[in-house]
Amino acid sequence: MTFTVSNYAGTAAVPFVAPAILSADTIANGYCTVLDNVRYKTNLRTVSGGTVEARTCDFATNGSLDISDVQLVLSELQVNEEICNHELAQTWAAAQMRGNYAGVPGDYEQFLAQYVASRVAEDVEKNIWSGKYNSTNGGTSGGSAGTLFDSVLSAYVAGAGTHETTVTGAFLNTTIDDRLASLVADLPDALVGDPNTKIYMSRKSFQLYFQFLAAGDNNPVLATQMAKFYLGYEIITPAGFPDDTLLASRVDNLYFGTNVLTDHVEARFIDLRNTTGADLTRILMMFDGGTQIVDEASMACVRRSA
Repeated sequence: MTFTVSNYAGTAAVPFVAPAILSADTIANGYCTVLDNVRYKTNLRTVSGGTVEARTCDFATNGSLDISDVQLVLSELQVNEEICNHELAQTWAAAQMRGNYAGVPGDYEQFLAQYVASRVAEDVEKNIWSGKYNSTNGGTSGGSAGTLFDSVLSAYVAGAGTHETTVTGAFLNTTIDDRLASLVADLPDALVGDPNTKIYMSRKSFQLYFQFLAAGDNNPVLATQMAKFYLGYEIITPAGFPDDTLLASRVDNLYFGTNVLTDHVEARFIDLRNTTGADLTRILMMFDGGTQIVDEASMACVRRSA
């Protein structure tokens, strides 16, 4: 009896696990800062204080640097998928008939990994923003909240709410402009006028904003260009960002960490045809992931509370 099992650990697993994580929309497009070689946890430091004064011949302390940090702790994650070879192999074999124009890997294992990676990326993307965050009330569960790890927004809600505005009811095309105005009006000084300040919103909220602009100008073409910014701040719409929430921040204040480039990741492909007789392949991946914000007071948020 022949057992067909492929095990990849450490750097050998990177070609299979990395696309599953790093192809998430937010990560692939640089909407947050990514640390890809974290082992369990790492410290994110902020530095403030210190001043410049006129030069003298003496040394006198005129201020000290204040250093603080927060921990980015990863959650242990896994993928357990079972795929019918009969169905997927036909798709792969048919694509191979196109030769160099196939658009799919020539190796069946890589094809399976690519198929699973697209689904894993969706889950990672969702949890970066909605993990343990219910966009209808700010709670940690229910609604469309993810369950894999704490998200950027759940970390923000758990904070002091220094620049947080809560509203009642879902966002509408008649209220989205007011929500944006509230967000910008409460920006921390560090973000005001900064060209690196981004406004994050869901794609549904972006469509509401587009409808608002198109109705006001009666010009959908002009609205298309205007909707990319609000009062000079670029609008970003990550695929996993929840509805009824607006966030203003710099990219370097939002972190996603993973161990994908360490020796602690693993991928396995188990073909059951030569073991149980079932025409199935089981795919297992093990990796870590998590998010953290560096400074809650350097962000602003408008969200739904009920």
